[in-house]
This record gives sequence, structure tokens and C-alpha cells, in this order.
Amino acid sequence: MNKILQNFINEFINEEEGQDIVEYSLLLVLIGAAAIFVLTTMGTSISSIFSKINQRLTSANDSIS
Repeated sequence: MNKILQNFINEFINEEEGQDIVEYSLLLVLIGAAAIFVLTTMGTSISSIFSKINQRLTSANDSIS
């Protein structure tokens, strides 16, 4: 019984079939974290740009009316 358990443990350690899935998962997590960081950092800048555009369009509309 001890030999069977030892063979199972050796095969489990040497098996590399799931390695690609783990690497791709880690890569996707890293890309997702970077995207969230960039979007939250740039979110305030984008919001202020759209706010300025809205103010200028409103003042242009008021001057036409």
C-alpha cells in the first residue's frame, strides 16, 4: 500500500497538465487589475473633460437662444 501511495504522490508532483490554465488565469487577473487601476485613475480626468464639454455646449446653446 505504501508503494501505491508513493507512486501516486510522485505522479501528482510530476504532472504538468493544469499548468497552462493556472498561468493563463494569473495573466487574466493581472490584466484585469491593471485595467481597473487605469480606469479608476483616468476616470476623474475623463469626467472633468466631459464636464467641460457639457459646460461649453450649454453656454453655446444659451448664447444662441
